[in-house]
Amino acid sequence: MSESIKVILKQKSIPVLVDFCIEEKIEFSVRPQPFPDTDWELNLMVQDIKTAVMTGMFLRENRIDIAGNEQQAKPKKPPVKKSKEEEDKPAIHSAEEGKTTESEAKGLF
Repeated sequence: MSESIKVILKQKSIPVLVDFCIEEKIEFSVRPQPFPDTDWELNLMVQDIKTAVMTGMFLRENRIDIAGNEQQAKPKKPPVKKSKEEEDKPAIHSAEEGKTTESEAKGLF
């Protein structure tokens, strides 16, 4: 298994990831991004599953996103819409709705 993990970083975040790669002996390459000028692309060459898991944990802990990982983002739930029947019903208020009976006023105990 020899896969690469692509990460897009700002210049100020590069030293943290490079230090991690050196400590864990992970091969990596760095290229500047054409647009915007402040972003850099790092490719981490992962050799085994243990290194992949450790790298993923490190990236998550440091809030670094893997490039091309948009499909794993949590989908947002759409707002709950009322059905047409509920929207069409007029609000009916009667005079008896505001009144309470003696048993309701006293409570159960």
